[in-house]
Amino acid sequence: MPDEREIGRRVKDSVIGTVKGTGEIGEATVATLSSLVQRTLKEIGSAGSSAADLAVGAVKGTIGAAGDVIGLGALTAANTISTTATAASSAAASVGNAAKAAVVGAVRGSADAGMETMDAIGQTSRTAVSEASAIGADVTAAAVGAVEGAIQVARDTSVNVEDAASAAATGAVEAAGQIGDAAGKRVRAAVEGTINGVKVVVKSTVS
Repeated sequence: MPDEREIGRRVKDSVIGTVKGTGEIGEATVATLSSLVQRTLKEIGSAGSSAADLAVGAVKGTIGAAGDVIGLGALTAANTISTTATAASSAAASVGNAAKAAVVGAVRGSADAGMETMDAIGQTSRTAVSEASAIGADVTAAAVGAVEGAIQVARDTSVNVEDAASAAATGAVEAAGQIGDAAGKRVRAAVEGTINGVKVVVKSTVS
């Protein structure tokens, strides 16, 4: 039975293979990557892995792939302030798109495996933020991407869109709060308000 790490490795390899050579993960690839994640989870799910492990592993794999694709370590090698700023902006966009694709694909895939959709949304959003932090990526970009992914999933299903956005935002803020107070505040500020036309309410004590 594949464990969380094996699931993550398979998803990561698949994502890298899909976007190899691009140097970024663009908005245009979100649908492709989310479908890839969902399909991979469906294939692995037949081996008996739990839906929660599927979701967590898939998100870790996707965010990890984003880090490899955009070469986060290369940002420090930029030789001018403007180049560094441009690279950082591109990296944040890639991480956000990766988080969105990961949440959409993982939520759909884990739902196929029997996991309740709202639980999957909260779990995948928390994982997206914590994994972004682990690879040194922009946690606020990951959080916003996760909320956007939750909104997309909700619009494609019978799940209430506001509830889905709130679950994602709350999971993201809680994960950021575990990183530190400053991260929690940044992520809360990034996800509270209106995202893609949906009012997002964070239901967490993290300030």
